[in-house]
Amino acid sequence: MTGADRLHARAVRLLDSSGAFARPWMREAFRTVPRHAFVPDTVWVWHAEDDRYHPLSRADDEERWAELVHHPTEPVVTQVDDGYPALTDGTGELPTSSMSATNAVLTTLAATDPEPGSRVLHIGTGTGYDSALLCERVGGANLVTIEVDRSLADAARERLRRLGHRPRVVCGNGEFGQRQDAPYDRVLCTASLSRVPLTWIGQCAPGGRIVAPWKTTFQPAGLAVLTVDTDRRSASGRFGMPLTFMDLRGRRRPGNPLPRVYSAGRWEESRYGTATLPPDFLDDFHARFTLGLWLPGVHATRTPTPDGSPAWWLTTDTSWAYLCAGETFQWGPRDLAEEAEQAYNWWLQEGEPEVFDFGLTVDGEGQRTWLREADRTVG
Repeated sequence: MTGADRLHARAVRLLDSSGAFARPWMREAFRTVPRHAFVPDTVWVWHAEDDRYHPLSRADDEERWAELVHHPTEPVVTQVDDGYPALTDGTGELPTSSMSATNAVLTTLAATDPEPGSRVLHIGTGTGYDSALLCERVGGANLVTIEVDRSLADAARERLRRLGHRPRVVCGNGEFGQRQDAPYDRVLCTASLSRVPLTWIGQCAPGGRIVAPWKTTFQPAGLAVLTVDTDRRSASGRFGMPLTFMDLRGRRRPGNPLPRVYSAGRWEESRYGTATLPPDFLDDFHARFTLGLWLPGVHATRTPTPDGSPAWWLTTDTSWAYLCAGETFQWGPRDLAEEAEQAYNWWLQEGEPEVFDFGLTVDGEGQRTWLREADRTVG
């Protein structure tokens, strides 16, 4: 048994003991598919000291490479800057493809819950690992997997082939699905987005399921689990276990506009005020998810203060607010502190609902988030 095989076996035991295998087939698929067979020889590791991604070669440090690959709760970055490291020293700035953390992979598979022989559309092939697990369940002939990056798609196809899996691997924009192989019983997207494409609904069979990591600018973690209506014109469902994935290539979350809209001069011009918000009001995940629904397009940034208490910047392209210890400083046409306070108080008045109490409906009129019942629209 190689070192990688031992680490793989250890990961199976750890995940098993934590109850990560929600279905028996998931444990068997994870045990059967060698995770390390889907990772390139060079991965990327973030270094806090310079806020960059540095390459780590398997040949240079195989033990560390294998530890990263088989860590049960951490992803492995396999590409930066769309395959062309942005910095002249060979380091990267933006992670653009990864092998998701094992516990995240298992969570999305459990939410998708495909039956043997069901038709599955997988968007975001990446390394091909998730597709291999799906092949173990539904068979390669029943899986279509789409990857926008040609080099990634080709590499994944070859890795899958070596293990005897031959799904249809398509290089293309996953937002459009793959109409010629529809209808699908399941659509699984393993990249984050903020709007679920109607195309996926139209390509599902009635009663089909769509699972996609869903985000706002305020809160990048969520998981939409939707059931397609019988007319295949709408889909609706609640949010499941929150997860953070890399953005769908065509739906990347815009960068925080704070560096563009803040200046020392604007601080001098800012409006002073007070707020009743507790300092840690956004440290509660469920509160932050709720505020993200009420404040679309707003970015939130936590920053430390000398005494260690949190302060928050709320930012749009035209306004910013700084909230610290009950005091606020704001610039621009919007009163972001007041908007945040109203949304937070709504969350308290509703009994501090969790992310699982919220749902999403997508149809020809757009998408709507709601609380507990589909007619109680939020935001």
